[in-house]
Amino acid sequence: MMARHSLVHTLLLAAGVTGNLQQSAEAEIHRREACPAPAAGAPKMWWRAEVAHNGVTPYSTDSAYQYYRNMLSYGADDTGVNDSSKAFNDAVHAWQRAGNTVSTRPAYIYVPPGTYLIKEPIQLLVYTFLVGDAVNIPTLIADSSLNTEPVIHGYDLYQGENGATKNFYMAVRNFRINTSRISRHVQARGMEWSVSQSCSLVNVHVTMPVGSAHVGISMSYGGSASLMSDSILTGGAIGLQIASQQYLVKNLTFTSCATGIYIKWSHVTTVQNCHFLSCTTGIDAAREGSAGAISVIDSIFDQAGVGVLVYAPSSGSTQSSVSLVMDGVEFRGANLAKATDGRVLRGGSVPQGQSWVLGNTEPDGYQGGAMYVAPRARALVDRGKYFVKALPQYEEWDVGMVVNVKEDPEFRVWGDNLHNDGPSINAILRKHAGCKLIFLPQGVYQTLETIYVPPGSRLVGEVFSTITALGDHFTNPASPQPIVQVGRPGESGAAQLSDILISVGDVLPGAILLQINMALPSPGSVSLFNVVLRVGGSADTPINTKCSSPSTPPSTCKAAFALLHLAPSSSAYLEGIWGWVADHGLDTFLDPSTPPQNIAVGRGALIQSTSPVWMLGTSFEHCVLYQYSLHNASNVYMALQQTESPYWQGAGTLSSAPSPWVPNAAHGDPTFEHCLPDDAHCRRAWAMSISHSDNITVHGSALWTFFNGMRDGLLADANCMATGGICQTSLVGISDAASTYLYGLATRAVENMVWDAGNGGGNGTVVKQDGKKGGWGGVVVAYLRDVEARREEEEEEGKDRGDGDDGGEMDDENGGEGEGGEEDVKENGGGRERVRTGWGLLVGGLVMGVVDLL
Repeated sequence: MMARHSLVHTLLLAAGVTGNLQQSAEAEIHRREACPAPAAGAPKMWWRAEVAHNGVTPYSTDSAYQYYRNMLSYGADDTGVNDSSKAFNDAVHAWQRAGNTVSTRPAYIYVPPGTYLIKEPIQLLVYTFLVGDAVNIPTLIADSSLNTEPVIHGYDLYQGENGATKNFYMAVRNFRINTSRISRHVQARGMEWSVSQSCSLVNVHVTMPVGSAHVGISMSYGGSASLMSDSILTGGAIGLQIASQQYLVKNLTFTSCATGIYIKWSHVTTVQNCHFLSCTTGIDAAREGSAGAISVIDSIFDQAGVGVLVYAPSSGSTQSSVSLVMDGVEFRGANLAKATDGRVLRGGSVPQGQSWVLGNTEPDGYQGGAMYVAPRARALVDRGKYFVKALPQYEEWDVGMVVNVKEDPEFRVWGDNLHNDGPSINAILRKHAGCKLIFLPQGVYQTLETIYVPPGSRLVGEVFSTITALGDHFTNPASPQPIVQVGRPGESGAAQLSDILISVGDVLPGAILLQINMALPSPGSVSLFNVVLRVGGSADTPINTKCSSPSTPPSTCKAAFALLHLAPSSSAYLEGIWGWVADHGLDTFLDPSTPPQNIAVGRGALIQSTSPVWMLGTSFEHCVLYQYSLHNASNVYMALQQTESPYWQGAGTLSSAPSPWVPNAAHGDPTFEHCLPDDAHCRRAWAMSISHSDNITVHGSALWTFFNGMRDGLLADANCMATGGICQTSLVGISDAASTYLYGLATRAVENMVWDAGNGGGNGTVVKQDGKKGGWGGVVVAYLRDVEARREEEEEEGKDRGDGDDGGEMDDENGGEGEGGEEDVKENGGGRERVRTGWGLLVGGLVMGVVDLL
């Protein structure tokens, strides 16, 4: 022990750390020694089944309301002998939740291990988590009487017209679903999943008879979702049927399905790290207009007849063709990509670090199948593939490793949105950092100060446990402060957040909802899953009424500075994140008496990190300046981003961007100086702004814009027909960017898909939507900034293009794994040098670094 403390003392002195700071650091080391780090084990029970579910629902209007429901308490039979359908539906609907649940009456329904017979669909509602035990996954057996009805009906019928686009805040996790008792000739379904943002489908295994007409997951009502992940579909006619505005399908395995993924319709589909084994067709997009843009990344087609079947006419207009890009795809079969008329588009694999494209490209125009060399940044890959990670459920930890914040003996926490819980939550996080999983039961946790998440923290919620800010600390836009801050600049370590919602409890123009400063010691150490950043729209904030008048200028409702800030020192993995500035009230949508929401949040996601950032299945909507901004950023990978511009902007608006905000140069804010002063179409929020950045790869951009100056909440003229079907001038703005690859870029109702100012040398580019028609409006399958070279042209019908493309691992030059601790010094398009850091020990924040090291 003495030798260890002597080492610490020496390191601190070498760093110039003395006095009180040295004593504080050594005290922190003593505390950590008394707090053993959690150790993985093999618990017999999942900690969620044992922990106290003592949260509160302050807006349920029923003091007896219980959000946590154990299926056995509702009479479910875990032996599989008797029908459990009524018990499931009673658990979902208890306390009159139907039509009254979006932000007021959450339900967490826990399903213990066992087998459950289902004779009627389990009808879900919004704001419902249906979660099976993660240690011993339960099985749902479909009775033959279900016929074509799904076992789980994940579509809330009470959300009105276009209800699928309002099915928010739902989750289905940890189930085995078996449809084998239903006739092979019936189109039986494991799940119906017509949902939208912030819905989580994870670890669901659907087993169907091989060769049957069954469908694993259907989407009969459409939707606007972003992500499903880490699931298995076996047998049947179709594993997954997609009918949604956009989707990311990540880490799914399809085995012995006639068709793995059937795209009924989708404007943007991204398929990453999926495995298709013994499927006749891996992905079917064979109908005209069925799919706008498809990206397939790091996936394997094994013993498949056809990997991807697409509609791609050999003559006539190419604008009706499906756009397809494949990046790092391994194929073990006959034909990787094939057109509906029988032409072979691609025979063999596509190696990592290269991309094969079919569709409209920039700068090369339409390509009927061309290969490009597009190296992957080494910092973003793990054994050649883009790094991915599964939602942590901590099933390897027993309940003794979990701390419920409401049961700490020293620090009282309420969660009722009446008390200031900030000081107590901060104390609990400091107390247990690196030692325990911190469980935040359902509730609304008010804070008047920043919640600081130190290295070593794991914070998990329950049906979106809410942290909401109030007070003077968050009111000054000249000095914006985070509501939740993950690490401080220079700190390195692990931190994980999941199932958390962060909001503002009033108009707070100096609030950044979430800021990440911490860097990764290894990929995925800092990670966020299923986190919502919300401003307005809910019952727990007065913003609903303060920002409702159609005649009041947006300057009166600058409700937050930004939703998300990835600071220059940060590195993070983000999955299933929804940043939403309300365009309507959640609980009384389409009620004529409901006031509209005209909220002016300044910024969406600001990314300034130069260390690796992964963003998978993310969505940011309705911010004033931009939804995504990459400024001085590097080493960023995105798989499916989705945006919407503020509805109140555009022709007839009371305030054109950047107003009501003043651009902040320190944050790289766009100035809109390229627009005429009175051009309201031009002065609308960027969907994505990229400036002074490099090593950027995006697979799948669903960038949507609607309405012109819509402030009354009546949703008239969504397609801007009064202005010729154009709602906005430009959606993507680029300046001084290098090694930037945008694949599967889709827009609607816009004049310019991309406005690229170049690097100051007069080499600007404007990509018109009218010339790139596809999907919901326009599609560019590949916008390539500084692509190295085209490797080959593929135009000859029936040519076998697989020779030499074995899909093996990349070398370091093409984005291979790389060595830890190395530095790359690279000159980007603007002539600036920037140091890239590998996975070695990060220098900076030495005090915390020493603590973490020990």
